[in-house]
Amino acid sequence: MAVMTLLQKNKQLAWMLLLLSVLLLLTIFISLTIRSQSMQYSEAAFEQEVDDLIQSIQLKMRDNEQILVGVKGLYEASQTVEREEFHKYVSSFELTEKYPGIQLIGFSQWLPPSQLEGAIKRVRADGFPQFTIRPQGERDNYTMIIYAEPFTGRNLAAFGFDMFSEPVRRKAMTTAVETHQTTLSNKVTLVQESQGAVQAGALLYMPIYKKNMPTATVSERWNALEGFVYAAFRMIDLMESILPQRSMYINYVLYAGESANKTQELYSYTSEQKNFLPDFTDTRQLNLFGQPWFLQVSNNSLFQKRHNSYTSLVVFVIGFFISCLLCIIFYVLASQRQRALIMTKEMTADVREKHVELKNNQQRLALALESSLMGVWSLNLSDKHVQWDNSMYALFGLINGSELSSYESFLSLVHNDDRQRVFEEIAKAIEGKQGYDTEYRVVWPDHSIHYLASRAKIIYEGSEATSMIGTCWDITEHKRLDRIKTEFVSTVSHELRTPLTAITGALGVALSGTMGELSEKIKQLLDIAYKNSQRLTLLINDLLDMDKLLAGKLEFHCEPQRLKSLIERALSENKAYADQMHVHFVMVPIDINPKVNIEGGRFLQVMANFLSNAAKFSKADSNVFISLNNIDGYARVSVTDMGVGLSEDSKLHIFEKFYQADASDSRKKGGTGLGLAITKEIVERMNGRVGFTSVLGEGSTFYAEFPIIG
Repeated sequence: MAVMTLLQKNKQLAWMLLLLSVLLLLTIFISLTIRSQSMQYSEAAFEQEVDDLIQSIQLKMRDNEQILVGVKGLYEASQTVEREEFHKYVSSFELTEKYPGIQLIGFSQWLPPSQLEGAIKRVRADGFPQFTIRPQGERDNYTMIIYAEPFTGRNLAAFGFDMFSEPVRRKAMTTAVETHQTTLSNKVTLVQESQGAVQAGALLYMPIYKKNMPTATVSERWNALEGFVYAAFRMIDLMESILPQRSMYINYVLYAGESANKTQELYSYTSEQKNFLPDFTDTRQLNLFGQPWFLQVSNNSLFQKRHNSYTSLVVFVIGFFISCLLCIIFYVLASQRQRALIMTKEMTADVREKHVELKNNQQRLALALESSLMGVWSLNLSDKHVQWDNSMYALFGLINGSELSSYESFLSLVHNDDRQRVFEEIAKAIEGKQGYDTEYRVVWPDHSIHYLASRAKIIYEGSEATSMIGTCWDITEHKRLDRIKTEFVSTVSHELRTPLTAITGALGVALSGTMGELSEKIKQLLDIAYKNSQRLTLLINDLLDMDKLLAGKLEFHCEPQRLKSLIERALSENKAYADQMHVHFVMVPIDINPKVNIEGGRFLQVMANFLSNAAKFSKADSNVFISLNNIDGYARVSVTDMGVGLSEDSKLHIFEKFYQADASDSRKKGGTGLGLAITKEIVERMNGRVGFTSVLGEGSTFYAEFPIIG
């Protein structure tokens, strides 16, 4: 009652509360709308992740089926397929490297009881005198695995196994014949699971029929059946080969069958604690070669961090404060008009003062821009019209107001050697392929050359790029100082090399005993000095190489060469260092010898760097593997160690000058921090490229690639 009386006496307060209610309702509505849109976007992103996951599974399984198609073609094209012929054909697929999810590819022969004994004798005559079928016993029909590749390790357990004797396998094999289709089995435990952790398994069957026999009906197919070519999968290995990147944002469980039956679980992945509550969950049915799979999917915490939007909360908080502020202003203005007039006068005076201050600030800013020669420019992408502010004219040595309205006019002022690059960088920025952040030279009317740096941003209307706005500033003095610094480093390095060589030589003579027997303490001190002088020599040599590379003084005499002999030479030249570090260089068998256009000496320098780093950071008595492969027309030379690997932060900086992944460890092992930076420059100067892969705690692979020319 008291509140109603107060509102009746103070209408301004009533109107203020009404306005506040309306504004708060509007703020809540907008916040909820934004929240709803954000959740819809996140849900769409989650569904896309699930679709990508399913597509990856389907595509990989189709790829695996193509191997069986190839083996079936081998049988159809041959009168008989011998063991060695089967081995060579399946080995050509390089299952371990290219199809890590496949445990084996095999052939199981279909045998009526009358043919069983003869089939066993033929296998025994083939070099397996103890061979027999497993399990033994009388059955209406038999299948006997006679070929299994790779025929090593745990796969030997499959040799001779009768898959038709086991119900799950028999069902899949029967379905394959009756439907005349490739068929995937339900969940099984492979006979290979004889050691280590047991994984769920599955088998993919494709029936093989005898030549020139009808197969139109089910009975005809059973009569013509010769056997089954099949693929065996260990599900963890299979899924991890299919989904190497799919565990980033989602958790999932895969079941055989049409529901989430724990006994039929094939594979699961989760990165969360038990009490984690996902925003989105989904279930999907897959049908792969006649076998239903059931997939349960939910988002993980990484997904929520990536897609959670606090925009709705921010809008609500800002809207709340703005609503309160507006209502307070309304109340003050409505209830105290006289005071409002006074405030208006005060505000008017304040505005005038701010206007004067703003004008002064603008003048100071204009003076600062003019003094620093930082200019602002824009490019209209529809008509290629260029607009400059006054400072831009000064940067290009032109008089304000000079005729310069077209894109071509701007390019004509860029140095001939930089013009095409600037044109391409602007084009790539407009296409959205990269940002625009570059340096180039310009030629003034007096023919003097100046260095400019420029950055720009593309402006869009909807999805269409309409203009480009950027800044430009003079870096001529910075370039001059950088050149002085480079020359200083080069001069100091050259001046240090001669006396350091003499010091190293003298220390070496003293340590050799030529000058007489030394006490153990003096010998230890001299040995420390000798090793540090050698390390300093390496640093100076690296500094000189880097100086030559950056200055363009290091000449390259590239010519077509075969890589295999150069790799063997590099291993020979660096073997002593490997022995010193107690590691072994192991050359992976090479079946290619590509020709590339490189300089042999520089390539050996690259290999020396890779090999020394690998040896340096490997454990004692471990192996360093060297391989050569054809990767999309590039010859890739890889050096793989089993060392400590790289952290995520180190991966971002590993090719930078003077960067060391573990500075303390590098000092112990003699690193300079320049080797990989020099290697990158050398490889790129020979039209190649460098890269690496690394897992922290497991090791690293560094590689160099060169275009194959023959």
